[in-house]
Amino acid sequence: MAITFTTETSGTIEQRMLGSGPGLPPALPNYPAQSATTIDGSSAALFGLPFMVAGVFIGLAAFDVIQTQKHAPLWLIAVIGAMFFSAGFFLFIHGVRGIIRKAIYKRKAAEAPGQPWLFDFHWHQQGINFSAFNAMLGRLMGALVWNTFLVPFFWVGYTQRGAWPFLVIASVFALIGLIAWVRWAQMLGDLLRYGNSFLAYDGFPYFLGGTLRARLRAPRHLAILNSLSFTLRCVQERYVTTGAGNNRRSQVVCYELYKDIVTLDHDRLANFVGAEIPIEFHLPADKLTTSLADTPPTYWQIEAKGCAPGADYLAYFLVPVYKKP
Repeated sequence: MAITFTTETSGTIEQRMLGSGPGLPPALPNYPAQSATTIDGSSAALFGLPFMVAGVFIGLAAFDVIQTQKHAPLWLIAVIGAMFFSAGFFLFIHGVRGIIRKAIYKRKAAEAPGQPWLFDFHWHQQGINFSAFNAMLGRLMGALVWNTFLVPFFWVGYTQRGAWPFLVIASVFALIGLIAWVRWAQMLGDLLRYGNSFLAYDGFPYFLGGTLRARLRAPRHLAILNSLSFTLRCVQERYVTTGAGNNRRSQVVCYELYKDIVTLDHDRLANFVGAEIPIEFHLPADKLTTSLADTPPTYWQIEAKGCAPGADYLAYFLVPVYKKP
């Protein structure tokens, strides 16, 4: 009897970990999701409250407003308290904003039924901006939070006798965190070289089954790009939970329901230096409509990616694609 051995590539394993697989839409690892967390509204606000309370308690204890026995220096206790409070405050504000957004959505949906582009998202009919600065700043904050989280583990491993495993584990995670710093450096290079970007809509909104035409204001240093590709995607986000028991982990995963790509080579790009780059896609009639107010959302987005020596160009633009009423 013949024995067949099958092997899985790293990409296949990653797709399985993200909840994808044969017959399912492909997952998009490291894709910039619209959802900040896997919870929203009142659930997020209530979940954040205990962290805020814990952060306040730790801060009061650190500065002797509440008398407790301390086993760590003041600065470390203050850092831990700030981490708890910041996490809770973020979730609380995120939840409150979600509650307000849902209330506004319901009110405007009743005022303009059948026209979700008027209230589903804060669209500007002229077009949409991609802030490379905000993207870079967000990556920087993520890297700083990651390293701040490791500070208590480094302190315990370095100062406490027999606690060297804490130092080893913290060092391993710090090395993993270097990936975030490398990505931040790339985004900083993108910002310094190309600046922010703007995609002008030639119509508003776009309807399924029609044609999407838009114009990208040529970024700085367009002449150095070897190629520039535009990828139109229909993206659906889902909240995926993996593991079991105490090892359960929830994350936002982006799935690609549709994709179309247009690529311009260096010679064609030379015609658009200092001008606008026209983009055109045919929209399928049988795909999902934009629904950014949903949790999790579904949306259409154009990814502009240019390859160049040193720092590549990368920008993302939401586009208002809806079902014709």
